[in-house]
This record gives sequence, structure tokens and C-alpha cells, in this order.
Amino acid sequence: MPNIKCLTCMNDITKRFIDLSTTDEQLRKSLLDEITQETAEHFDEMKLPDYTNVVSRKIAERTGVDDPFIAIKKESNEYFKELIPDLVDSLNELHVKDVVYKLFLYSIGANMVDFSTGGHEVDLNEIAKIILTLPDEGLAVNDFSKLYNLLEKSQKIILLSDNCGEVVVDNLIADYLVSNMKKDVYLGLKGGPVANDCSLDDFKRDGLAENATETFVVSSTFGWNLNQTTPRFKELLETADVLIVKGQSNYETTLNNLVRHSDVIFPPTFCVLRTKCKVITKHLGVPMGSNIIKQMYPIPDATKVTEIVDCK
Repeated sequence: MPNIKCLTCMNDITKRFIDLSTTDEQLRKSLLDEITQETAEHFDEMKLPDYTNVVSRKIAERTGVDDPFIAIKKESNEYFKELIPDLVDSLNELHVKDVVYKLFLYSIGANMVDFSTGGHEVDLNEIAKIILTLPDEGLAVNDFSKLYNLLEKSQKIILLSDNCGEVVVDNLIADYLVSNMKKDVYLGLKGGPVANDCSLDDFKRDGLAENATETFVVSSTFGWNLNQTTPRFKELLETADVLIVKGQSNYETTLNNLVRHSDVIFPPTFCVLRTKCKVITKHLGVPMGSNIIKQMYPIPDATKVTEIVDCK
């Protein structure tokens, strides 16, 4: 059974999806009443974020709007493209390890562009003001040295991006790892609309540079459920030296995959995120608004790994 806090969050997300999908007040009300009632009735057996995919599909079917976040996604990508020169200038004359650290902290700052976490508000202007100072905040969970040491020794790196806007900074990471560290980087995106997550179509539409060795589709769901990912992702996963996943949904579903597919051997896996959800924040044992670089696999103690849905 999910944490009771997840019920309020699901209802907030449902309303946000509906409001962006239609201006018909009668349809808004009937959809909200119907879905919140279903959510309450099935809450005890609900799996998250799997259920969010069901809700978003139902709203799309009833409103005829497949991509309600398209304007938000375009604005986020364009906004962060304008920040690139300042971010790049801040890296001048730094040691390679310091450059990689700053890039990941900037990416964590951009992870605040999250429109699918209930109760979390996004202000692009405010994020732009603080992103350059975010490295000064440091990390509440700090496995950066482990990650960097692996990156130095690795050749094939998978980086699963998250939201539009954020993907612009993740693309800078891919560029640096490919151009300066001579790595092969595979940048994973969505195959279709998933809230404000960046899809391959969003990436191409908004003219983002092809910095990675390959930009590919991971899934068309929140996060990644192994049995719903593309054949290309599964193929890359078998030979990757490192897997880096971005954001709360990817953290949550990575945990789910480790629990649900305990027979699978994953590459060393790290999650990079900013905590914006009370349940995930508690699961990590950190304050809200914390910066996280956490090694998730190999698992030091598999008996202590639980799905977020089980976190009380």
C-alpha cells in the first residue's frame, strides 16, 4: 500500500493534467471526480508511478489531447538554451573532475523543472537565478567520487534524462564526456508524451545539439519499467559500463526494477536528482530540496531495498 501522502499528490497531478488538457469546465469536473474516486478506491493496491501512466492515458482519451505539456516543454527548453553560455563560461580553467561535478550539480538544479510532482511549483526565473550557485550547496547524498572514478575507467555510459529544460544541461554533460573524456554516451529520452519529460520528438523539434554518441528512446512511461522499455535500451543495458538515471521517477522505478527483477545483473547504476517529494525525501533520509548523487547498484544490502510504494 502506498504512503497516504501519495494520494494527495496523485490528485494534484490529476488536476494539473486535466486543466492543461481542456478548458471545458464540465469535462474537467467530471474527469476529476471520476479519476479521484477511482484512485481512492484502488489506492491500497496501487503501484506508483505505474498508475500515473494509466491516469494520463485516460485523460488523453477523453480530451483528445495527447501532449498537454507541449507549450511548457518548448518554453523550458528555450529558457535553458539561453543559460548555456553562462554555464559553459563557469567551467573555464577547471580540472576535469571539477567540471564534471559542476555539470552534474547544474543538472540537479535543472531537475527542479518538474511539473508532475504534486505540491511542487516551478518558476523558471527563480531556477535560473540559483542554478549557477547550486554547486555551493553541495550534496546531501554524495557518491560523486564513486561515479567519477567509474566514469574515468568506463567507455560506454547510458544517461537517462528527465524533463525538458533539464535535458539541455544533461546534453552538456554528454558533450563533455564525449568531447573531452572520449567516452561513448547514450542519451535516453521518452518515445512519446509523458508529462513534461523530454521525448525524442521534443529534442529534435527544439533543435538541441546531437552531442551524445547516440540519442535513443528508453520508454513511453514515467521512469522506466524494464518490461516496458525498448529493445535498444535493453541491448545497451547488457554492455554498458555505467547507467546514470535522472530525477525522481527514474529513482523510483530504478528501485522497482531492482526489486522486481532481482535476477537481472545491471551495470553500476547511479541516480542524480533534487528531492521534491516528501515520500522520496523520507526514503532517502534527507531534507526536502536536497541534492543527490547516489549509487543504487550494486546493492550493498539487497534485503534493505524496498519500492517507494512500501515506504511509510
